[in-house]
Amino acid sequence: MKELYRMVKRWDIIIVIALVILSFLPFVIFTFIQTKYADGESVSVAVISVDNEEVQRVTLTGNEGVEVFDILSSDSNYNTVEVVDEEIRVKSANCPDQIDVHQGFISKPGETIVCLPHRMIIEIQTMSDEPVSDIIISS
Repeated sequence: MKELYRMVKRWDIIIVIALVILSFLPFVIFTFIQTKYADGESVSVAVISVDNEEVQRVTLTGNEGVEVFDILSSDSNYNTVEVVDEEIRVKSANCPDQIDVHQGFISKPGETIVCLPHRMIIEIQTMSDEPVSDIIISS
């Protein structure tokens, strides 16, 4: 055991700790960008698409009550989607792995639920009334 301690130097430990900290950097950046767009005036919308084609949009901001509907894909495949207040989830599905069902509720911009066997995606997006000011127009 002492031989192992002699092999590990101080800079090895510092480099490993620095790499672990840096591995969380993309998560921090993504969260910061999503919260920047989710201000008080934006509206959260759940976009449901199958085979890269939008099937349905559900406005989550200000939604009250419970709504349940089925998303049908080819070959009698279905996903039962449930909207409760301002959250959405896949309640049940006939896919073999059930990963989308175990995902649970989502409500924050950027969160997604994916069902690979049925090629269905539920993504939370924000829509704002303000025009995008980051566009540069040159004439």
